[in-house]
Amino acid sequence: MYTYSDVTVDVNPPTILLKFYTIHGVFALFFNVLGVFLIMKNPRIVKLYRGFMLNMQILSLLADAQTTLLMQPVYIFPIIGGYTNGVWWNIFRMSSHLQMGIFILLLYLQIASIVCAIVTKFHVVSNIGKSSNRPLLFWIFVVFYHSCAFLIFGVFCVSYLTKREAVDLIKTKFPNAMNVFTLENVEIYDLEVNKWMIGTTSLIASMLVSSLLISLYFSVRLLKKLRSKRLMISVRSFRGHQIAVTSLMAQATIPFIVIIIPIGTIVYFFVHVVPNAQDISNTMMAIYSFHSSLSTAVMIISTPQYRKMIRRGFRSPTAAISPQMTRVVQNSANSATIRMKKLSTPDL
Repeated sequence: MYTYSDVTVDVNPPTILLKFYTIHGVFALFFNVLGVFLIMKNPRIVKLYRGFMLNMQILSLLADAQTTLLMQPVYIFPIIGGYTNGVWWNIFRMSSHLQMGIFILLLYLQIASIVCAIVTKFHVVSNIGKSSNRPLLFWIFVVFYHSCAFLIFGVFCVSYLTKREAVDLIKTKFPNAMNVFTLENVEIYDLEVNKWMIGTTSLIASMLVSSLLISLYFSVRLLKKLRSKRLMISVRSFRGHQIAVTSLMAQATIPFIVIIIPIGTIVYFFVHVVPNAQDISNTMMAIYSFHSSLSTAVMIISTPQYRKMIRRGFRSPTAAISPQMTRVVQNSANSATIRMKKLSTPDL
């Protein structure tokens, strides 16, 4: 085991980062609730697809709240470890390790929900003009992919060091960083001392790579499938599907970028043991905390129906007589009968 005697740790709480967490967390909470409300009030979304969009948005809300309000993590560079300053610790005294486990669980449930939303949209477009039944393989994929997040959570939960192991590790590897133990809720990790951490890291990397590949594969197929259906549906319906696909692609791309860049940077500094990089760590966590808010902003900006609902004071497009319905009057010898004829509307 190498010794890095030049590494020191600043144990003073990063005031700017913690204030940023609180301010942005409150804003993001209301903003993500707005996203949930808009999805629920939009009557033009296919029922199954709406379920996956709600799943994705609710998980974004929970992941944001966990990071910015409940957890407020501070990573200690270049030691693999950190501590928390949020509600979970200050009120409930929950260990930083368990908080990190919940953080990872919500993060990968969110990634799984994005992947499943793309796959679901592909099935919605593929079934235009066909029966809307979903194959058993589709549901197996959905359950399996969400279950992977719980598998990662379970493996991570046993990837901790005891207090004695952590003290011995820091004393040997970072002898001038023993002041880290003045932090009551600090957690230390190491790939050599606890081999479970290798399993956790491998599972995390595998899910990230597989998520990117699956999303890319079904995104390409989705775009091709939508073009092939162009002559089967009205121009208005095609435009509706096109807007929904574009919005979903943007919602999937931006979180991946905002997640991968900070996490990738943090992993790089952990692996290469770069000293005096605490400010970079704080900046990366601030950037990461934006991923859910950016996803909601992209959803609203790229979807005309949501923008219209906001301009109308959050009223649903469906009125007493829906704009999707028209009144047709038939005269007869005895009386006039009224029937409603549903127009072709784009299912998103």
